Formats: sequence, structure tokens, C-alpha cells
Amino acid sequence: MNRHQIICGSLAWACGAGAVLMVARAYPVITPQDMFFAGLVFLLAVLFIWMGWWDDAVNDSAEPSWLERSVATGWLWLRRIVCWTAALVFLGIAATLLADGIEVGQVPFFLVAVLLGTLLIWVGLKGSGRMRSLSDDAPVHAERRKRYGWWF
Repeated sequence: MNRHQIICGSLAWACGAGAVLMVARAYPVITPQDMFFAGLVFLLAVLFIWMGWWDDAVNDSAEPSWLERSVATGWLWLRRIVCWTAALVFLGIAATLLADGIEVGQVPFFLVAVLLGTLLIWVGLKGSGRMRSLSDDAPVHAERRKRYGWWF
């Protein structure tokens, strides 16, 4: 196990324990809000497991297992649904501002909404690469498509 996996594993355990404690704290009257936030924290635990063992630590020489392929495909579609839904919200806000007539004070909000919507479409489509810029997103996604046998 490398340092990256230890950190991500520790964060995953902390999030999993946090989700259980959130529900235990609310017991015996567990509201939908308690379950929602516990579910979000549990999803963070899944995200940390994905980051530690598959996303950045992929061994390109080995054939991916069915579990790795399934998790990668699930992550791809979850990312696309979340990013594209948020992009629709931001672009909808921009369209509403445009339809209502933009005042000078609303121009920064309009530009931010359009830029965020565009960025979220890109992230939903290609994901993020290994660097902190957009320059390697497409090549890394092409590698992942080849590795997991995605046609989309």
C-alpha cells in the first residue's frame, strides 16, 4: 500500500464512521435530512476508496478486473449525471438572465454562470486528468476509454 492509498483509506474510514455516527446521533427519530447528509458523507467514503485504489493508482499493464471496470463505469455515469445536471442549472440561470434582459450589474453573474456551465459540461464529458489543468483531460479520458473498453 502506498502513501496515497493510506491517506484515501483513512479518509474513507473517517467518512464511513461519520455517516454511522450521524445516524446514531439522530436515533430514535431519524429524519430524511439525517439520512440525506449521512448518505452524502457515505458517498464521500466511496469517492475516497475510488481515488485511492483505482483512479490515480491504475496499473495500466494489468487487465482491469470486472469490479474495477464496473466501478469505473459507474463513476463515469455518476460524474456525467451530476456535472451535466449542474451545468443545466447554471446555463438555465444564464438563459433566464438573458431572457429577462441583463442589467450591467448582472453581467458578472451571467459570465460566471456560462463559464461554470461550460466547465461542468467538459468535466462531465472528459473528467479530470492527472494535472491541475484542462490540458490533459482528453488524453487521460482516451486512455481510460481504451483500458475499460468504453465506446462512449
